[in-house]
Amino acid sequence: MKYGSHLSQQKTEFPDAWQAHFVDYDSLKRFLKTQMVDTSVHLATAFPRSHTFAWNADPSSDQFADLLGARLARVSSLTPEFVRMLDAEVTKFNAYFVQVKDATKAKIGRALDPEHMPEVAELEAALGDLLLLERFVFLNFTAVAKALKKHDKWSGLHIREPYLMRASGLPFVVSTSLLKLKPELLARLTAVLGGKHGVEANDIAPANRPAGEGIEPTRGALPNDLTRAGPSANLGPLVELMHETQTVMVSLRGPHGTDIIGGVLSCLSKHQCQIVDFSLSRLHHDVTFGVLVHLHDRDVDLFSDLAKTAQRWDGTLSFDVQDARLKASKLASAAQYALSEAPYAQRAKYMATVVNERGL
Repeated sequence: MKYGSHLSQQKTEFPDAWQAHFVDYDSLKRFLKTQMVDTSVHLATAFPRSHTFAWNADPSSDQFADLLGARLARVSSLTPEFVRMLDAEVTKFNAYFVQVKDATKAKIGRALDPEHMPEVAELEAALGDLLLLERFVFLNFTAVAKALKKHDKWSGLHIREPYLMRASGLPFVVSTSLLKLKPELLARLTAVLGGKHGVEANDIAPANRPAGEGIEPTRGALPNDLTRAGPSANLGPLVELMHETQTVMVSLRGPHGTDIIGGVLSCLSKHQCQIVDFSLSRLHHDVTFGVLVHLHDRDVDLFSDLAKTAQRWDGTLSFDVQDARLKASKLASAAQYALSEAPYAQRAKYMATVVNERGL
């Protein structure tokens, strides 16, 4: 499913008041498709492989120079126009995020007030609003990233990384206060449900919580605790949302050897991503390190940190946010995952990793 269709499908799950504040991905894509045809200055990929750029000995009629000049002129005009369109879309959804974030934070603050005894319905409503806002940010950020990727492909320029770095200071990226409130809200909901159904904090399996911290939730453990506590009928969709993950492919290529690998892993560790698969190639100091990860929280600040890492190590960053979870995301081992996902029926499949004194 193409992202435009995926976004349209996801938008139907949001209230009517939210609809006008989504990034208009279709209009951005339509502009690129209609205006940036035959404008790519990356000539090696803009023409068929069989095409030959002939040498012209007459400088006054150099077709190659004329072709390049015409494309550069169009790109220099159309790219700023596209950036202004994209800026307007980002400003639109960022402004609505700020508006909804303040209301959501106030609702969560009341639910967490130690002097207030919230009902389950109030906690469920606060949690539902928080998860909805997370999805809103991630869907719109993905639309922006994919629109930039299409621009770079059709123009031959590479503006995605600097654009995302430029946007990294906006509230929808740096507002981590809601993410910090989520564990507290989940713990309060667990406690209330436990009290209503006779489940004490000490009855929750120790493996599902940090030692000595009562029912303070750990990532991925709380939905099971909520189910055990006997959630209300409204909680089922929330538990399903908390289990959702986003699948992202990240690749960083650069001349600084293992610093490239360390930079990517540091970003993934900071944002608590789950690495599903990886690839590594190295020729002298040039390294290309790619990872397939599950991003459990829709924390778009990851992409800002990756862009800064690429800049620090003179690397070339690429990433792609997948539209759906991979089927094998919960398989026990990477080997089982890789083999089962290979799209070849009735064929033998082999995989090996070789380690020696020179590394992997």
